[in-house]
Formats: sequence, structure tokens, C-alpha cells
Amino acid sequence: MRFESSMLTTVNSSLLILLLQICMNHILYVLKIPAERASGFIALGEIAGDLDGELTNYFPKITSHLRDVIASNRGWPLLEALSCVGNIPKSMGPTMEPHVHGLLDSMFSSGLSLTLVEALEQITKSIPPLLPTIQNQLLKCISAILSRSHHSMPRQSASVSRGHITTVTPQVPELSCSALVQLALRTLAHFNFKGHDLLVFARESVVVYLEDEDGATRKDVALCCCKLVENSFSVISSTQFSLSRINCASGKRRRRLVEEV
Repeated sequence: MRFESSMLTTVNSSLLILLLQICMNHILYVLKIPAERASGFIALGEIAGDLDGELTNYFPKITSHLRDVIASNRGWPLLEALSCVGNIPKSMGPTMEPHVHGLLDSMFSSGLSLTLVEALEQITKSIPPLLPTIQNQLLKCISAILSRSHHSMPRQSASVSRGHITTVTPQVPELSCSALVQLALRTLAHFNFKGHDLLVFARESVVVYLEDEDGATRKDVALCCCKLVENSFSVISSTQFSLSRINCASGKRRRRLVEEV
């Protein structure tokens, strides 16, 4: 009886491997067809959650297809590819670290979008070692948007020409100047920037938008500043301070920053 059970298990395992091979060969074939790539990335992201580590052997080919689409910044399935990069680590975990790390520069070159932010959130939860790298790159992206929009863009602009903002690509539904700034502010407020005290950044790059002509932008600025101040106080309350002169001076500087923000 044990022999029969063991044999049945072996047969089932072999059958599953065969079915996975057939399925993956089909998806990899679909990813070669420009008109079908979007559905291929969607399917890949969905089945990854049910396969645990079974996709490991396919990582090199999957990564190659993802890089081709994301790095080219051309073609319809850019958002689907970004979403796929976020979905796969949810099931595969740290195993994906070198593959995802190699895609980060290309992902950021696609420009800030809600899909990118959601993918990055999933990646940082599934692969914590990538959090510092993603934090730094995302802060640079947000800083570039806020500084460029403030100095170069008319506040009342309803749309953005491709020649002005290079971080927005034709594949991502184009955001107006205000919408892009609002996304940057919301990301700054809600993304996991643990370890970064952003009060100075808020004073220099965020507060200025309180004078923006767009009411929704002003609201996002206020909420963002409140969140950053709250996070700053959370850092203070979770840290043991001595009563040294250095810490007193640091506390005074922080209070001044809070007042300015």
C-alpha cells in the first residue's frame, strides 16, 4: 500500500511538472508577441501566487521579457509588466531579489505612476533588503517631479506635453502637471520611508505647493506635511534620548523645522 501511495505521488508530481512546463512555454511564447504581451504578464502575475517556488527555473527568461518591455519604454504592456514585477515577489519572496534588483533602474525610468508605486510597495514587503535602495530611488524621483513642476510648470496646466516632463512616458496614461504632483505628494506621505527624516525635504520642496492654484494639490500638501510631522514625532518617541547638549540642540532644530512645515 505504501509503495502504491508513493508511486501515485510520484506520478502526480511528474504530471504537475509537465503541466507547468506546458503552461509556462505557452506564456513565454505569448510574451514574444507584442499584441499579446499584456495578457501574458497578467497571467504570469496571477499564477505566480499559486506556484510558490516552482517558477525559479523560469526566472531568467521571465526577467528578460520584463526588462525588454520596461527598459524600452515603448509598447502597450508597460503597466502590466510593472504590475507583474510586483506580483511575483509576493509568492517567491527573497529568491527574487537579484532578479528584481536588476529591474529597478528600468522601472524608475518608466516614470512615476500609481502602478509603479504599488509594485514597489509589494516588492519592499516581500524583499525587505531592497527597501533602502527603493527608498533612495523613489525619493530622487519625487524630488525631481516636485522641483521641476514648481520651477518649470504653470500651476493651472491641465495637461503636460511630452517635451516638458520626461518622467511620464506615452505608455502610462499621461498625468496632468497637478495630477503628477499630487501622486508624488501622496507617495511621499504613505510609502514606507522608515529611517528617513523628511522634514527638511518638506520645508524645501513641499510647503511651497501650499500656494498652488489647484485646491486638490493644496489639500494633498497639507495632508503630506501632517503625515511627515507625525512620522517625525514617532521617531522621537521611539528613540531613547539623553539630556546631552547635542540632543537638546537637535531637538531645537527639529522643533524649528516642525514650526516651518
